[in-house]
Amino acid sequence: MRTRLLLQVPAVMLILAFVPTNPGKLAALLVLWALTFGRLGKVEAIFYVCVCAFFTAMNAASLKQGIFMFAHPDILLQPVWELFMWGFYLLHTRRLLNGPAPAGRRATVWALALAYSAAFATIHDSNTLLLVTGVLLLVGLALFHEPLDLAYTGYMVLLGALIEYTGVHSGQWGYPGNPPGGVPLWFITMWGGIGLFMRRLINPILARHEAAARTAAEAPGGAA
Repeated sequence: MRTRLLLQVPAVMLILAFVPTNPGKLAALLVLWALTFGRLGKVEAIFYVCVCAFFTAMNAASLKQGIFMFAHPDILLQPVWELFMWGFYLLHTRRLLNGPAPAGRRATVWALALAYSAAFATIHDSNTLLLVTGVLLLVGLALFHEPLDLAYTGYMVLLGALIEYTGVHSGQWGYPGNPPGGVPLWFITMWGGIGLFMRRLINPILARHEAAARTAAEAPGGAA
C-alpha cells in the first residue's frame, strides 16, 4: 500500500502535464485513485467530499480576486478535474504519514485555521499574503511542533512544490506578476499551513468518527 501511495504523486504530475482535455485528466485521475487508494471507509469518503467542497469554494474566492488563474476553466473559473484534487491531496497525505491524532488546544487550532482561511479569501497582494500567512504558520509551529506536526507541514510543502511547478510549467494555471520560477513564495505557507491543520484539526475529527464507526460495527446488531 505504501508503494502505491508513493507512486500517486508522480502519476498525478504526469496526468496533469500530458493527458489532453479536462475530462480526460479527470478520468485518468479517477482511475489512478481507484487503483491506488483501494476501498475508502465511510468516514474517509465523507471527508473527501467535504474537503473538495471546501477547497472548491476557497479556490473560487481566490480566482475571483485574481490571485491565480486556470488556463482552461470549466466551472467556477476552475477545470473540472480541480474540483476533485484537494480531497486527493489530503487523503493521500493522511494515508501516507498516518500517526496518532493529537489532542488538546482545539480552540487555538480553530482560531488559526479561520485566520488562515480569511487571509487567502481576502488578501490579493502577493507580498502581503506571504507576510500574513507566514506569521500565522510560524505561530502555529511555535505552538505545535511535535515530530508529526513537522512531518505533515514539511510533506505538504514538498507535495505543493511538485504540484505547483508541474501545473504552472505545463500551462494548467498561472500567477500574476511573473513571480520567480512562475510560483509565488506564499505557496509554501499555504501548503505548509494546510499540512499543519490536517494533523491538528482534521485528524482528530476523523479519528473520533472512525472510532465511533468501529464501536457501532462491533456492537450487537451492528454492521459486519
